[in-house]
Amino acid sequence: MPLKIVLLGAPGTGAQDLADALAAHLAATPSSTPVTLVVLADFSALDQTASMALLMGLDLPCPPDQQPAQQAADAQLRAALDAAGVAYRVVYGTGPARLASALRALGAVLGMPESDAVQANESRAARLRAYGCEKCSDPVCEHRLFTALTRPPAPGCA
Repeated sequence: MPLKIVLLGAPGTGAQDLADALAAHLAATPSSTPVTLVVLADFSALDQTASMALLMGLDLPCPPDQQPAQQAADAQLRAALDAAGVAYRVVYGTGPARLASALRALGAVLGMPESDAVQANESRAARLRAYGCEKCSDPVCEHRLFTALTRPPAPGCA
């Protein structure tokens, strides 16, 4: 049974570009498990048959007048993923960095050997401690980070 990986994101976040890069990478690195990549332009087509979903982060340049619509679309996609119960990771970066972020997020789904998975988890923990949040794709961590940024500072803090 092929793995189904869904790529989706708000307009202008590069889901199709990442799908093309992932397809080229997966074609160059043969695997015993076939992978189907699906780019969704509309979250209403989202279903629970996906092995994993990759949500494009809002880190690519966007004209200021389009940012509110892009942020609203991103919030709707996150809510739809949560409601559908689809596991997802947020992918950041440009070009090769975005592909590397996606491959890290898909490591377990693609059958990364356990030693590689342990090494990836250790490097991820080190990055989090070293404030490498732009490379983290954990939506819960991201939510915690941005929620904390919207709170007023504690009394006595500058």
